[in-house]
Amino acid sequence: MLAVVPFAAAIIVGGFWLENSKIDPNQYRRIGVWFAGGLVAFLLLNVVMIFTWPTGSLGEDIGWALFAAVVGGAGGLVMGIFEARAISRAVEAERQRLQREAIEQRNERLDEFAAVVAHDLRNPLNVASGQVELERMDRDSKHLQAAATAMDRMETLIDRTLTLARSGHVISDTETVALAELVDGCWEAVPTMDGTLENEVTAVIDADPDRLRHLFENLFRNAVEHGSTGSQTESDDSVEHGSTGRQSPSADTLERGSVDLTVRVGEMAGGFYVADNGSGIPPAKRDAVLDDGYTTTDGEGGLGLAIVQRIVEAHGWEIDITESDEGGTRFEITNVTKTPRSDEDTDTRSKTPIQP
Repeated sequence: MLAVVPFAAAIIVGGFWLENSKIDPNQYRRIGVWFAGGLVAFLLLNVVMIFTWPTGSLGEDIGWALFAAVVGGAGGLVMGIFEARAISRAVEAERQRLQREAIEQRNERLDEFAAVVAHDLRNPLNVASGQVELERMDRDSKHLQAAATAMDRMETLIDRTLTLARSGHVISDTETVALAELVDGCWEAVPTMDGTLENEVTAVIDADPDRLRHLFENLFRNAVEHGSTGSQTESDDSVEHGSTGRQSPSADTLERGSVDLTVRVGEMAGGFYVADNGSGIPPAKRDAVLDDGYTTTDGEGGLGLAIVQRIVEAHGWEIDITESDEGGTRFEITNVTKTPRSDEDTDTRSKTPIQP
């Protein structure tokens, strides 16, 4: 009995382990076949041995047979689990291969689309813009100004569309990126008027630096253009009636949205966040703002946050929109791989908020 106990315990534990394992339940039948086959085969072998070399005691023969059955069953169970796990790994590898092929095909289609946009739209747009500028040299009017403004918007939309098409590519090669320096550079690259940046990140992460730069610039631009801390009535008026004077709507919104605006970039468990003290996003609209084409203005075509989502997904990260401590919007990026900082890389820069 003492010899039987360990193998019987292995069978019992193995059965409970299967229920909580990641093995596909469809493989349980194969494991059962291995268990039964090992039990029967080893038992029959030992029955032949019992008849060949009898012990002389029926109790000892029964104990021998019981021992053989338990050992054979445990061995079959182990072999079945090993085979099931090998099959699961092979199936997962094939699934990932097919997924990679599908992604590569999608990326090729996106590249073709980007090439068409760059060539077939930009060329005639450049011709039209040149003709308008030549005409404005002879005479100027509000109609020509409106046409020039519309062409500038088209150029912006083309740039954003190209970025959107290319930002969804799955990232295979990453680099070590120091968030503190990159965030400062992105803030300086965005027209922020009187906005203030509080950069509290010191982490180093694995990412594509170019696309990560696009991510922060779009989040900063969104905070400045849509995060006005002024009255909601004023914000709604700018959305409904467009720009004032001869400024484009995006420039007018920028001027309104930058009043007393503070954007904070900080770290959290598993990633980082970008928060502002603006007017915030209603809970019912937080999922919609990440969709392609969602916008409350006419200047950007609603692609800024869609690009952010594509970049996040391309890195394998996750994004969530919540309310900031100041009542504004907080974008949380999680599932980010952080790289340990070496002693010589310890961040010693000033934490003084950056102002233009």
